Formats: sequence, structure tokens, C-alpha cells
Amino acid sequence: MNKHKKNLHCDVAILGGGPAGTATALSLRAHAPSLSVTLIEQSNYSGLRIGETLPPTVQSLLKHLGVWSTFEHEGHLPAYGTCATWGSTELFENEFIFHPVGGGWHVDRRRFDAMLAREAASKGVDLIYGSKFIRGEKTKKDHWNLSVQTARGGQLLLEAKFVVDATGRRGVFAAQQGVRKTLLDQLLGVFVFLGLDAGDSFADSYTLVEPWEDGWWYSALVPGEKLVVACMTDVDIATKYRLNSSPAWFDLIAKSRHTKERIRNAKPLGGPSTYPAFSHRLEQITGDGWLAAGDAATTFDPLSSLGIQKGLRSGILASYAIADYFKGSASSLEKYEAILAKEFEEYLSTRTDYYCQERRWQNSPFWQRRYDQITLDPRQMLRLSEMPGQASAVERLSMHLPVSDLKYL
Repeated sequence: MNKHKKNLHCDVAILGGGPAGTATALSLRAHAPSLSVTLIEQSNYSGLRIGETLPPTVQSLLKHLGVWSTFEHEGHLPAYGTCATWGSTELFENEFIFHPVGGGWHVDRRRFDAMLAREAASKGVDLIYGSKFIRGEKTKKDHWNLSVQTARGGQLLLEAKFVVDATGRRGVFAAQQGVRKTLLDQLLGVFVFLGLDAGDSFADSYTLVEPWEDGWWYSALVPGEKLVVACMTDVDIATKYRLNSSPAWFDLIAKSRHTKERIRNAKPLGGPSTYPAFSHRLEQITGDGWLAAGDAATTFDPLSSLGIQKGLRSGILASYAIADYFKGSASSLEKYEAILAKEFEEYLSTRTDYYCQERRWQNSPFWQRRYDQITLDPRQMLRLSEMPGQASAVERLSMHLPVSDLKYL
């Protein structure tokens, strides 16, 4: 594209080409083929994207989107389950092999996301790479004028009847509409990639989770004879330990038991990097002619193992809501928001239950912050429920209040 303005039109504009955005596009093409769809993706899928372990249940979603056979030929590594010392010094295994459809997968996120985008384009989605959404404004026709900056510095003006915010945790479009997000914690991942020798016996296909006093370690095999290892903790704790420093990061992992053994023969491929892993929900997931999907709407703790799967499902649900919206349904967006609100409530309960299973460091700020059960009703009113035998922690409520702007592995 040149640097001159270029005007385009579509029924549905999707901002963001991750799993949620591409799933929305794929599902719209399958279930509402009369709607024209344009997907704007800022990257060209060549940059770093943290790998992730997909559970067996994702198979049904990929089949629903019509990409299962393509996924099978992508060469992602098998994942046989999770090993964890959660709530115990003993290592317990949760094997995918006992799932009715078999094992899971350690995916290369760049390859996985790019595959979904290619599949969407092959089904008639107008895919625009390397272009950044700048702003959106309502027109007199009650449509949206979206300003997009192209990779070459040009400007693209896209008129859309409906907008999907699939811009990830940033939720750029929703933020521009004045929608705030409610932040539940300050979880951060500080990760390092390590190279493995071919055939390393301890570099198995299990995901390893190992709690410690101020957080938990995560490690998993990723394609290319590599391990990704992350220290999951809160921002203030990561700052205290100076985990952005390689010596400090490796000094801390040396105090672990199982994780240090897993990386014993591995070689660092670089220094520590960070990524946000906080749980949040938008106060408003839908609006007049728009909705948020995937991580733009809600984010879950990486312990949930639902990063990509949640994004795919959210995109499919979003497509149904949009299709009904164009058919004149007055309640389709409201129903979509109610479904995501219910899912988030259920997630919060499960999150608390799971963290409460680990009681070895009850006086640690990291674990104390997660023992109180937080619930958000559909209108985003915050409630703090005390767990039996625990004192209320009202002084910590500040980190749960809405903020304007702040992966799973």
C-alpha cells in the first residue's frame, strides 16, 4: 500500500489476528457467509509469541472451525499431561492420555496463529497484515470509521458496520470507548527459553508446575528442541527479587527442586523476558455496534490452561452474537455478555479453590492475596467474600479496583 489514504468498507471489522480474532472470522464465514469480514493484524506473525499447551478438548473447537486437518499436519509436539507438586512435596501427574480424545499439544504460537489467519483468508476474509488500529469514530450512518496505519506508513480508512475488539489484554478499541477494566491481581511471568540436547531424557512432553514461597514455576517443551521456563509471581515480588536479571533469575530457580533438575543440561538462549498474566474483565464487554472477544474481554490465570481454548470459544460465540445482531436481534449482544460474565464468575471460584489447595506458605503475600474469594456480578460490582477462618483483607482491595489501562504459556 502507498502512503495515500485508502478507503475500504465491510460489514464486520476484526481488530487483532490472534485466536479470538481469527476464530470470529472463521466462524462468521461459515455461519454468516453473506457478511463481509476484514481482519486487521498488527504483526506479520514473525515476532515472538509465547508457546502454549493445548488440552485435548481444543480438538472439537478446531473441528468446528474447519481447521482440524490443517492443524494435524502442522507438526506441533504432543503433550501428555501435567506434573505438579501443588499442595504437596510429591510430584503428581494428570495425564491427557486418559482423556477420551487422547493427548494435547505443545504449540508453536507463531505457526498456530499464522495458520488460523491463512485459513481465514482462504475462506474469504480480507486479511490485512502489518497494520495498526489507531482510532474509531461513529459515523452519521451509525457505522464505524476506523483509522489504520499500514506497515509502510500509509493510512487506511475502513468503514465497518460492526467492530470486534480482539486486540488482546490491551483492549485498545474498548479503552477508546471509555470502558474500564477490573483487575484482579498483578500476576507476571518472567520467562527464559533454554535449548536442549536432542534426546534429553528429562525434556519430556509433560508440563511441569512447581509452587514456591512467592509464586510458582512453569516449564514446558516447545518446538525446536527448547524449553520455556517461567517464574510466575506478582509485579512487586518480581521487582524485589530483580527477576529481570539473569543471575537473580537463575539463583532463584536453583532453589527449586524439580524445575532445576529439568533444566540441568539446558543452555539459556537469552535473558529473562516478562509478560503480563493478570486476571481481568472489562466492565462492559459489548456496546453499540461492537463487542470484545478473547483476552480483550477477559483474561484467566495461566493455571486455568485455557488461554487459546478460551479465545477460540469466545470467537465462536462472538460470531453467533454478530450474526444474530445483523438479523435484527435486540438481545444478541446482551446474551453474549451474559455468557462471558457467567464464565468469568465460574473461573473466579475455581481459581480461589485451586490456590487454596496450596497451604505451605500461608503467610506469604503472594498466596494470601489469592486465598480471598473475589466475585464480580454482571454489573461489575466488586464483592470480597471471606474464606472461613480468615480475616478480611480490605486494605488489599486497591489492587482489585478498576484501572484504565494496565498467556498463557
